[in-house]
Amino acid sequence: YPLAGTEYQRMYLSAASSGTAPLTVHDGSLASAPGDPARLTIAPGLSTVCSRDSAQQTVGIIGIVDACGKDSRISELGALTFTSAPVAEPTQISGRIGLELNTVHDVTDGYWTATVNDVAPDGTSRVVSSGQLMASVRAVDESQSVRASNGDLVAPHHVLTLATRQPLVPGEPTTLNLGLTATAAVLQPGHRLRVDVYAANFPKGLPLRPLLNESQLRPQHLELDPARPSFVTVPVVGRIPG
Repeated sequence: YPLAGTEYQRMYLSAASSGTAPLTVHDGSLASAPGDPARLTIAPGLSTVCSRDSAQQTVGIIGIVDACGKDSRISELGALTFTSAPVAEPTQISGRIGLELNTVHDVTDGYWTATVNDVAPDGTSRVVSSGQLMASVRAVDESQSVRASNGDLVAPHHVLTLATRQPLVPGEPTTLNLGLTATAAVLQPGHRLRVDVYAANFPKGLPLRPLLNESQLRPQHLELDPARPSFVTVPVVGRIPG
């Protein structure tokens, strides 16, 4: 592990509609090249109360409801979603996943969480990996981080101390690197890869004070800019169409 033959594939977050998630905050696509410029705004919410993370945090209580523990479509009502085209053959995901976001905030801190999902032809969206980051503790220790062969961070090691915090400059673009848990999954023919981006993950994740005070639970912006693209780097055996 990872499987022999695994190669990292970068897929760009695009505002272009995938047509697969019309009820989400924004239905975007995963593409092989950066798309047109766009600013997408996401606000903290409570949709993640019905999620796999919530099922884990409540020791399986929420998981009694399959629509929460085994399907993300309810939690995705509060997410920005980015979905690939369907794969034509079994495609294995094996290893660490990195997500780079070009963000803009209106205050001096913000909280981001993301999941990578396997989306079935019937629309069922199943989480295969997740990660989260408070923007002000975005500093990365390169000596303990892992990069893919193309240079993309796939396992950023963040320095999580108050002394090394980097408060945001409101209105200024800031790059964030989220490390998502290593995973092993198979996309079956007709299935798609999806990235969900949230500004909250209650009850699993909630900023602590003073970080919570600085975030003010304000809406946050994902700046899709071809010059500073946002993308996910996925370890695959095969190829995911974009």
